[in-house]
Amino acid sequence: MLGLESQEIVQKRFEKIHARKLNARRAAEISAAARQSREYFRNANASDYSVRPLLTFYGIACLSRALLLLMKPQGGEEGLTAGHGLETVGWRNVMSGDVANGLKKLEDLKIVRRSGLFSEFLVHVRNTTLLYYRSGATIGPCEYDEPNIGAEISLGDLFSRIPDLWWDYSTVSESQYAGVREFSNSEEKGLQVELCGDRASFVAGVYAELGYEVAGHGEYHSITCDSSTLSTDPPMFVHGYVHKMMGAIPLLSLAVPFRGGARFSQLCITFMVSYALGILVRYYPTHWIALINGGQGDVLWPTVNRAQYYVENIFPELVSDYVAFAMDNPEWVAKGHSKE
Repeated sequence: MLGLESQEIVQKRFEKIHARKLNARRAAEISAAARQSREYFRNANASDYSVRPLLTFYGIACLSRALLLLMKPQGGEEGLTAGHGLETVGWRNVMSGDVANGLKKLEDLKIVRRSGLFSEFLVHVRNTTLLYYRSGATIGPCEYDEPNIGAEISLGDLFSRIPDLWWDYSTVSESQYAGVREFSNSEEKGLQVELCGDRASFVAGVYAELGYEVAGHGEYHSITCDSSTLSTDPPMFVHGYVHKMMGAIPLLSLAVPFRGGARFSQLCITFMVSYALGILVRYYPTHWIALINGGQGDVLWPTVNRAQYYVENIFPELVSDYVAFAMDNPEWVAKGHSKE
């Protein structure tokens, strides 16, 4: 992401995305946030695991700020709302008492969306996941409605929808997604997705309740819907990035929407995971040290370890891909601004 540290490159990218010039002050704000992000990531990589997730979250927050300011057509950092845009919900109750019991309930830790950085980031990146399928090219953006302020998400909700955590998380609980074997979307036939794997039946059943047509049996199910259903209840796609097919193509999966029908892009899901891990390290150091040192109740440690690796490696890639897509598709960006 060194390109975001150069004010001249930032100005050129902004002009290509928004078709208007960016003044030097705002370019400096974006490049400063990107530079801070790189330093936080560098220090996180060199740090002990006792503090690593916290430093990583600061890096992600700064990089999110840089992308937010790049995608925001007007206004600078002085207009941003203070705060992370996320808060914990009842963590003290979950973590009170015996440390081992608290570790066993890490999945139950909840966060809630508030006003602040995360919410503004979600709005200006349009809560969008870029879809890839069997090629290195983007097949299109999948844009989701803005979830309500106050929507609560648990750590287990997040872990269960990240394909890269499957191997470790499967020993703890069930995943909430299935692999995509075939994918097509056209005006004539609508959306057609063939799911595979042992969770295909479950995921297909959830989408059947949303009005999708379902067929198949065993580990193979297909779901279809018309444009009307697609607009009111869109599929929530996620990718597996860490082990890409042929080293270049993220593997596509279909996830179950969150409680209340909320849908979050992969950028937003990754941000929320990093926030939760950072807060755990910062405010519950006794639990965190017990977790990383193999204390009683550490069943979720392999998943948490994998999640930290996922966050620090994949979030910068997601940001880079988003910037490239926005530069190649300024008309899509402009269309989003017209809705605001």
